[in-house]
Amino acid sequence: MIAIIKRVKEYGSNVLIASQEFREYVEKQETEINRGISSLCILSIIMRSEEKELHGYKILKDLTNQTNEMLIIEEGTLYPILRKLEGEKIIKSRREETGRKKKFYSMTEYGERVFNHLVGFYSKLTEAIAPLFDVKVNLKQDKYLYCPMCANKIDLSNLELKFCTICGFNIEQELNTRGLRK
Repeated sequence: MIAIIKRVKEYGSNVLIASQEFREYVEKQETEINRGISSLCILSIIMRSEEKELHGYKILKDLTNQTNEMLIIEEGTLYPILRKLEGEKIIKSRREETGRKKKFYSMTEYGERVFNHLVGFYSKLTEAIAPLFDVKVNLKQDKYLYCPMCANKIDLSNLELKFCTICGFNIEQELNTRGLRK
């Protein structure tokens, strides 16, 4: 379960959070919001790791720490997500040869492309809806270009790239505008 509201302690029977109706509704909404975000965050943990290959327990701990304990996924939720991602060829796994024979997960090349697209989409969506919630989003426009056609996140350190790797959009004009090409 990944609902945050379950962690909240009740301080009295007269507070809103003590209402069964409120708790059920909020828990359901949190679960809906967290469903897709959880997979994306798990992939981010794997992508950002210096080790590039992580076992499940490390993914859980890093996710908890890097989200300041806001996104806590239990083992019973993590491993089905990892199996699903592996079945979709987003990640791959390998078992340790000795010892406890832990399973280690890493990104596939295809998974990296899917991840960059989803991160771009999520980033642009977050930026677009931020005013609805009085939130400010500051995308790292100096490091990344978000494809104007499909929102794919493109690393600007690859100055040889002329087309979006997801939709084929010619990104040279945008790079010229930013002064990255002549």
